[in-house]
Amino acid sequence: MRKRAYRIERRPILTSVARLACRVPLLLFMMAVGAGTAHAALYKWTDEHGIVHYSDKLPVEAVNRANAQLSGQGITVRRTEQVRTAAQRVPQTETEAQKLREADRDRVVAERRDRALIESYANEAEIELAKSRAIATIDGQVQSARAFVAQIAKRRKELDDRKATFAPRPVPGEIPREIETIDAEIDRQNEFMAAKAKESANVAARYDADKQRYRELKGMTSGAIVTSSEGRYARSQPVAMEFTSAH
Repeated sequence: MRKRAYRIERRPILTSVARLACRVPLLLFMMAVGAGTAHAALYKWTDEHGIVHYSDKLPVEAVNRANAQLSGQGITVRRTEQVRTAAQRVPQTETEAQKLREADRDRVVAERRDRALIESYANEAEIELAKSRAIATIDGQVQSARAFVAQIAKRRKELDDRKATFAPRPVPGEIPREIETIDAEIDRQNEFMAAKAKESANVAARYDADKQRYRELKGMTSGAIVTSSEGRYARSQPVAMEFTSAH
């Protein structure tokens, strides 16, 4: 059986068949050039140079590498981890075993985050809009706190003015107690506004990071060059990202 490999690289369109393939999605193109293997498995793996390959049969050089079997819709139906050496398979200490478990957990979390990111936004503009709305909500909370501080500060000034009217008589105890309460509340509100300023900066940084990651994920799914063992080339349509299902 001839191997068909698809890898991400930029190459020129060579034939009229390739020009026709530019108008169909990647999966349709694959069906067109490989109708005889329409029901065969599709495999995806990355070589030692970081190039992603697709083929209907897993080559020898990819057998021991991490790979994924995809359905016709580009969904991962089975994932095989890279074969580890004996030293890698058997942790020498409990600490190493814990590190391996943490690495697997981090990988699953990262995949879930990427999937949620792709499914939540249609483009980068939507991420920027969500960022603006989140920051506007925080700004509204800060403005409310600032208005409240101005209100109670006005009340404090009134109390200070009343204190002056009692001289040389003693000031009633409720006035200094209320002033003390107001001062404590102003301190709390100032701490709240400082915390919200940090939160706003963190939210902006998080959305900026999401936008950068979204751009990277979209870059992985568009503009690829599909190559076949028959030497035909075509620029593919965007390919849907595939993620492993969580168990």
